Amino acid sequence: MSQQSSVDVAGLLAKLAEAQHGAERGELDPAELPGLVRAQRVVRELAGWPVEADSDR
Repeated sequence: MSQQSSVDVAGLLAKLAEAQHGAERGELDPAELPGLVRAQRVVRELAGWPVEADSDR
């Protein structure tokens, strides 16, 4: 049985970006930074949103 779920893509990307900025400022573990950046790209790709918006990261 397949189960579909929906996610607020904009909200998820905002949370990931917030965590990324926290890692960049040293408020969170900087080792998490590459994973946070990649997670944003993956979410954009899966949602069909432009990935180019993250190209400067």
